[in-house]
Amino acid sequence: MDSMLKQRLVGTLVLVALGIVFWPLIFTQPDTRDPLVLGPRPEQPEIDRTPIAPPKSLRTSVDPLLPDVSVQSEGEQAHADKTTFLDDSVIEDAAKSVPVLNESKQTLVRNSSSDMEPLIDAQGLPRFWVLQVATLSSEARADALVTTLRERAYKAFATQFQSENQVLYRVQIGPNVDRQRLKKIKPDIDQALSVDSQILRYSQ
Repeated sequence: MDSMLKQRLVGTLVLVALGIVFWPLIFTQPDTRDPLVLGPRPEQPEIDRTPIAPPKSLRTSVDPLLPDVSVQSEGEQAHADKTTFLDDSVIEDAAKSVPVLNESKQTLVRNSSSDMEPLIDAQGLPRFWVLQVATLSSEARADALVTTLRERAYKAFATQFQSENQVLYRVQIGPNVDRQRLKKIKPDIDQALSVDSQILRYSQ
């Protein structure tokens, strides 16, 4: 096969390939699509801005029926906080002198029926009592005093409260349904801590 024939064959193949590529572009009609038409903007919906009434709470109807649990007056509690306030620097040494609770003082001996106090008050609430032994400004000192008292068989605990702009901690023994038991241990606590501990009505 001479070179002239080869050139013609190659040229023919090139033309056929070009025809295959460009045929659709030249002789095929392009797809036509409908134009995008934007409709008018819908009107802004009206919003009901009427204030919503607060939900009804059952507490407003139940609270008046509940007994008043504020059995401890603010004056009595403030007096107890004042008479039992201790300086943090002396409480550690004072706590060491607290005697171990005597088992005999845990047994109440009433001489007459007049010593008996009702266990339920007029509002139907149980009567529990605590002996407030100290008021401290340091949480660490309050916890240490509670630990010392518990080691000596006293059922002690500490609670935090706000006094004006200062956070203080009450250390109390109890609660006990038997007020006379707290009266029996009060002298030992007063002598050891040099305070005038107060017996108060316990309220959570």
